[in-house]
Amino acid sequence: MTRQDPAPAPLLSGAFSGFRPLADRLAALDSRLEEHAASQNAAIATRARQMRQKIREFEPSVTMIGQVKAGKTTLVNAMTGWRDMLPADVNPWTSVVTALHLQTGKTRATRNASFRFFTEDEWTHLLQRGGRMGELAHRAGADEEVDKVRAQLEVMREKSRERLGRRFELLLGQSHDYDNFNAELIERYVCLGDDFWESDEISDQRGRFADITRTADLWFAQPDLPLNLCIRDTPGVNDTFMIREQITINALRGSRLCVMVLAATQALTTVDLALIRMISNVASRDVIIFVNRIDELADPAREVPEIRTSILDTLRKHGGPAEAEIIFGCGAWASEAIAGGIEGLAQPSAEALLNWAEHHCADHKPFESLEEMVWMLSGLQALGQAIATRIEAGAGAQLLQELETEAGNLDQSQTVAEHLQTKTEGAARGCTMTPDTLATAFDAVEQSARQALIAGIEPLQHAFIDRIDASRKTFVARATEAVIRHLEMYGELEVYTYDPSGLRVLLRSGYQRHVRAVGKHGVATMAAAAAEISALYEKAFDLGAVPPEMDPPPLPQAAPPIVLGQTIALDLRGTWWSRFWRRRKGYDACADDFARLIHDETQPMLNRLVSENAQHFEDAVIETLGDYLATHRKILLGMAEAASDAPTPAPQRRTASGVDYRLEAS
Repeated sequence: MTRQDPAPAPLLSGAFSGFRPLADRLAALDSRLEEHAASQNAAIATRARQMRQKIREFEPSVTMIGQVKAGKTTLVNAMTGWRDMLPADVNPWTSVVTALHLQTGKTRATRNASFRFFTEDEWTHLLQRGGRMGELAHRAGADEEVDKVRAQLEVMREKSRERLGRRFELLLGQSHDYDNFNAELIERYVCLGDDFWESDEISDQRGRFADITRTADLWFAQPDLPLNLCIRDTPGVNDTFMIREQITINALRGSRLCVMVLAATQALTTVDLALIRMISNVASRDVIIFVNRIDELADPAREVPEIRTSILDTLRKHGGPAEAEIIFGCGAWASEAIAGGIEGLAQPSAEALLNWAEHHCADHKPFESLEEMVWMLSGLQALGQAIATRIEAGAGAQLLQELETEAGNLDQSQTVAEHLQTKTEGAARGCTMTPDTLATAFDAVEQSARQALIAGIEPLQHAFIDRIDASRKTFVARATEAVIRHLEMYGELEVYTYDPSGLRVLLRSGYQRHVRAVGKHGVATMAAAAAEISALYEKAFDLGAVPPEMDPPPLPQAAPPIVLGQTIALDLRGTWWSRFWRRRKGYDACADDFARLIHDETQPMLNRLVSENAQHFEDAVIETLGDYLATHRKILLGMAEAASDAPTPAPQRRTASGVDYRLEAS
């Protein structure tokens, strides 16, 4: 660290106190599972230990997205209590997702760090095709724009070569791992600085690997948290090559909750429309909007309500999550609260703080300290509580449902195991089926369940593909008709634009419908499998009048279709897009080329919607069933083996794969 901050335990503890109920429920489940981990049935004990490990590894995540210079990194630093950890003066070249893993511990300390670099293929793609921006320009016939992007990338690559020498190519695709870290180490990988390319007086180490670093993972011990938490700080999305947009989309796919950070003085500018497209595909309950830097407003008390109204209007207009919670605050104020005062604030910021305090503190109970008041006014207290509430209702509720269902099943399995232990010798000690016979019977249950699940998913897959492809064709037809009308009315020199939000709505609706259909089929199949497994317990063992009734596992959570938010040519309004129209001769040529451009632009997006969302959800449902069957197979055969003293045949390895399908270009 560049300096050690006072431990902000009361501040952080208050901000994340909302995690306590979830942490307590997980602790109670862990104690319950601890008893099963001591079971004499090896399968029950093993499963209980696996579930306890799942509790320990539970790390809900929140992804921070926003523009460059929205103050996002300062805000993230304040959320961790390490105000100088991440460099805030990051240059737009930087494309690093920094994952901060806050782990419960006795004392605050830094732990491990891992930095991963871009691969050679990713660099080659940038140089040869100009990244995502180059792809768009190339399809629109704007070759000079592609050349311009390539020239910028060549400069970037040469700067890297000068700094890293022969190691440049060797580093691509590699990672650097450390047992500990500090701010200076992070600056080698994450920070370039606003004047990096112009200044000749920079350190040899500062930003040394920053332009080839793709992700950074940092682990902290943070005793102020009731449970582990991962905060992902993403790069701003307004970059030339759209590298960050794709990185941000990937980061959002791995997190149920996102916080969109806006600057109060430029809330929801045109650049932020790309962010709105991303979060519009996330449920409103999983989006928090934090309007930062209200200290730059002349009169926060008067201007904040106006900004809130403007944001809500913009979200409604562009199809964003209109019901998302909006919080106003200032990361710089929170940073000073952590430091123990407000002496570091500039005069305008301090005056804005006073203005905001007069508006907010009139009816508030007395604060115990100045730091507590500034922390509350900064919005960090409200942000922490909002994050905790959503994680408890989202990822936390999902985990609790899984654990409680499985713990209940283990309770019943353990009761059966204890019942068998009380049987006297003879009559197979309470087991009415040999292990071989039971294995054969379970094979039949397993095969039936797997075949039923996959057979039901296959037609749903094909229906989904047909539905979204039809949506795309309908959109292309309507857009092309609109082009022809425009050309007839205004001619070929008038620049034409067409809003693709309708296509995104159709695709999102098609995906949600598919998830519901697959989920409904999955629930029915797993319920049937659970009933058959319960019947096997009753058939295999002499259990008396009350046989166990095993509950089916809950469905996995389907990932939101974030890919639908990526930029396509129709979202752009650049000069090269204008020249697309002026190069075409004749209405038919314009219409045909426009239809072809839309098709080629949307094809990769539709393919990813299928492979990364729909098929991923289907595979997760199949895997859930497979884990459930494997667990009960081991438990049942373990009981039969113990009851008959016969060795259990080695279970056959089974794989379930869905249909490998892709959208074919039409």
